[in-house]
Amino acid sequence: MTSIYDTPIDATSAPSLLDAFIEVCAQHGISPDGDDGSDLATVLSHAFDRGITSKDGLIALVLNLVTE
Repeated sequence: MTSIYDTPIDATSAPSLLDAFIEVCAQHGISPDGDDGSDLATVLSHAFDRGITSKDGLIALVLNLVTE
């Protein structure tokens, strides 16, 4: 699982970041290793770096961005 900033979301990531990534991928049928997974990793990583560090906060951010 990677992002364009070479900061992977993997087992070494903060648990809340990894948990949010896995949950959003599962909920929306996103392949963690695909282009959409990379985009999601980028969004979550930036949000985490800017202070949204809870799993629920990260998921809420993504849900506000996703349009289905």
